[in-house]
Amino acid sequence: MCSRYGIGEHIGTWLAKYGWHQTLSANDIHPQDLAPVLVARGRMLRALPMRWGMQNPKSGALVINARKETATQKPMFSESLRSRRCILPATKFYEWDAAKQRVTFSPVTGGRLYLCGLYRMEEDVPHFVILTKPAGEIMQPVHDRMPVMVAEDDIDPWLTDAAQAMALLESEVPLQRSPIVEELSLF
Repeated sequence: MCSRYGIGEHIGTWLAKYGWHQTLSANDIHPQDLAPVLVARGRMLRALPMRWGMQNPKSGALVINARKETATQKPMFSESLRSRRCILPATKFYEWDAAKQRVTFSPVTGGRLYLCGLYRMEEDVPHFVILTKPAGEIMQPVHDRMPVMVAEDDIDPWLTDAAQAMALLESEVPLQRSPIVEELSLF
C-alpha cells in the first residue's frame, strides 16, 4: 500500500458505537494525519484518534507500513504485533501504478474496509502503521504490496486474540479496482 486511504462520512456513524464522537467528513488520510483508529481496551473496543506513521528509532525516518512477513522479527513492530494491534476503518485505498496514475480500490460490496495496523506511543501520542502483504490478483497489475484487511466479523479477534490475529494475517477481502484512473502526483 502506498500512502493514502479514504474515509467516508458514514465511518463516523459506525465508529460512534465505539465511543467516537467527532464529526468526520469524507476525505483522504495522509501520512502524519490524525485518523480514527479502533483498538481493544481489555475486552472493550474503543475508537481513538492516532497519528499515521512511526519514527524509525535508527534513522529517524517516518515509517507508514510494516510488512506482515517480517513484523514478528523487527524490534520496531514485534511488540506491537503481539499486544497493540488496531483497525483503520476506510472506504477505499489508493495505489499508484508505474505511470504514477492513482488507482482506487474499494470493497466489492460497498461499505467499509478494515485495514489492519499496529500502534505504539511516541512522545505521549499514539502512532500507527498499516500492515501490508504481497499483492493479490486484483492488485498485482498496479503494485506488488497491499494492506492486510479483515472482514467485519474478524475485527474483535484481530484486536483481542494474539493467536487468532496471526492467522488473520492471511485474510483475503474481495476488492474492486476503479475503472477510472486519475493522474495525481505523489509529491
